Amino acid sequence: MIEVNASRDEKAELVQRLGTLIVRWQEATQRYDEEVGAIFQLGPAERLCLSFLTSGPQTASAIARATRLTPAAVTSLIDRLEARNFVRRQPDPHDRRKVLVEPAEATVALIRRAYEPMAIEGAATLGKRSIEELRLLSEVIEEVTEIQNRMTEQLQSGG
Repeated sequence: MIEVNASRDEKAELVQRLGTLIVRWQEATQRYDEEVGAIFQLGPAERLCLSFLTSGPQTASAIARATRLTPAAVTSLIDRLEARNFVRRQPDPHDRRKVLVEPAEATVALIRRAYEPMAIEGAATLGKRSIEELRLLSEVIEEVTEIQNRMTEQLQSGG
């Protein structure tokens, strides 16, 4: 019985340690992103918009959903970012009535300076792991992200 209890205690300690490490990771990410914002003079909504655009050109309404801003606020946000060459508006090739917003030269420069080195070092660190370890890590990150998204929705709905 002692081994079972020791195993349970060790597991509980590891779960606690991982929880703490996830919080520290979130804090480190936030500090890094805030420093990027300070260097490039970008507020949180602007950084969120640019991050969202790395997945490809988006409509203003999609940006509004991603940033949780009103359509008028998003128009102002896009105008500010466009004036500073972080984004550009392009006609939607599939629907000429729509406009898509895409990253421009200043965003490319920001990514090269601030996020590409992080991606390179992160890939090198992850490259040391086995396929099985990487699969497990991917699974855990997906599950933890889902928990965080669900908890955010609960907070937003007052629950």
